[in-house]
Amino acid sequence: MSEWEYKIVSLDSGGLLGGGDEVTEPQLNELGARGWELAASLTGSERSLGGRPKSRTEALVFKRQKE
Repeated sequence: MSEWEYKIVSLDSGGLLGGGDEVTEPQLNELGARGWELAASLTGSERSLGGRPKSRTEALVFKRQKE
């Protein structure tokens, strides 16, 4: 049975195209070169100025098989 390890990369408010800290393509390529695979993105919501809910990516979850 496979065992996995996980890495959570937290993004500051509005990350990934929302104006906060972003994960760059070179950083993603480096994680991939180290065997990490994107498993999920964790989203949250907040109210915009107009009062409508707006979702944003808060963290990325990566996994790789344990050696």
